[in-house]
Amino acid sequence: MQVARSRLRTVIKVKHFQVKKAQKELAVITVHREDAEQTLDRLEDTHKSALSEAARPMKARAADLQTGRAYLQTISREISKQTKHVDQVKSEEQGKRAELLEKSQSEKMLEKLEQKRVAEQEKEKEKKSQGVLDVLAQRTKPGA
Repeated sequence: MQVARSRLRTVIKVKHFQVKKAQKELAVITVHREDAEQTLDRLEDTHKSALSEAARPMKARAADLQTGRAYLQTISREISKQTKHVDQVKSEEQGKRAELLEKSQSEKMLEKLEQKRVAEQEKEKEKKSQGVLDVLAQRTKPGA
């Protein structure tokens, strides 16, 4: 006698699919965060080199100083904007990690329920089988 498949197996498959999908999305977000952090690092390096260039003692015209200052301000704004972007991606990554954890726990819980159900069905099957054997043994007993 074969153990009947339950609808719970279908739900487990769906949960497994959701976990895999969340893992893929998390991987994409992680790569995006790393790219954003690298961009931020490059901007900060550019800002540092521009500051060191501006600090060099040399004869400079007022227009050159204004251009340099505007360039530094532009880079500072880009750094600020990129920092906000990195923070947003990190927040999204944390949310996706929490979602993945919740889905994984849900899948494991359903798998445990399925295992318990299968074990109960096996016990029931064993009891029925033992009952049938007991009945057969009583019928085949000499003198009965």
